[in-house]
Amino acid sequence: MIYIVASNFYKELSNDLIDGATASLTSSEITSSFGIKVIEVPGAFEIPGMVKKILDNKEPSLIITLGVIVKGETNHFEQISEFVFDSISKLTMSSGVPISFGVISALDYKQAQERALVSKRNKGAEVASAGLKMLKLYEQYKK
Repeated sequence: MIYIVASNFYKELSNDLIDGATASLTSSEITSSFGIKVIEVPGAFEIPGMVKKILDNKEPSLIITLGVIVKGETNHFEQISEFVFDSISKLTMSSGVPISFGVISALDYKQAQERALVSKRNKGAEVASAGLKMLKLYEQYKK
């Protein structure tokens, strides 16, 4: 099973990222033998906890994380961004499951929109594509 864990705090952008990721996954030959499950969480802070829960209780082949963090007037932005990045990177290193990181940190909402649709290519699609490449590599390097 391929899991997409997405923050829905910025619902419009998250929906665009999810749509891009699922379109990329469903157009790939690789995913024909996998199901796709989208799990939405309230915010970016909740993404690592949900990823850990999936790793502990399911048998994921790939996990794709998607979300948007926008800077406000406090250092909350830096704290959340750092926590999410550090937590996902630790889970990636310890789990043996490819986890593709697609959480956008942006200075304002306009920048987040631009980053979500990089050069008219959906960032969710790019993250899913990278995840599929890592899934292939993990399969090649299995014991």
